[in-house]
Amino acid sequence: MPWEKSFNVEKAVDNAMLLFWKKGYNDSSMAELLKVTGLTKGSFYNAFGSKRDLFIKTFTKYDQESRVALHQLTAMDSPKEAIRAFFDWLVEATASDQEKKGCFTVNMLICIKSFDEEIQGLVRGSQQSVETFFKQMIELGQIRGEISKELHAEKTAKLLVGAMVSVRVLGRGTFDSDGLRMLADQAVSIIE
Repeated sequence: MPWEKSFNVEKAVDNAMLLFWKKGYNDSSMAELLKVTGLTKGSFYNAFGSKRDLFIKTFTKYDQESRVALHQLTAMDSPKEAIRAFFDWLVEATASDQEKKGCFTVNMLICIKSFDEEIQGLVRGSQQSVETFFKQMIELGQIRGEISKELHAEKTAKLLVGAMVSVRVLGRGTFDSDGLRMLADQAVSIIE
């Protein structure tokens, strides 16, 4: 009789994602992954292949969900307000994160050199999607007259990514919600 999955794959992936998100790839042990997925070692390898394969699956899922959220923001009437809405969400999500786990992508960017080329590409691609969102919104805002044409769209997008990273990293313990809001407001003021 062929092997059948008798566990909730999506729940196992979500639980593994949270572990990788909180502890990183290298600090998430196989014992911890087995515990959070509820699997034995054999079942784990049958279901996911390897720790690396599971990490790729979890990070890809996170990245796809993030891209959907960014795409929804592009539907807003005002590109400037889409950027503002991104930073409003960012501050709220960071300030309300009781576990202080930060952003999965930002956490992985911090240790990107420890990954192989494929995983580095996934992490950079995730960060690039945010930068692309900012650049597109700035360019559209410039076309519509909402954002000054004197701003260099690509450089400003990179600066906004830097502000996003700052909010996520400093929100893990150094800044309270007022400090995070100040950072976000200063970032958004660049396009106003």
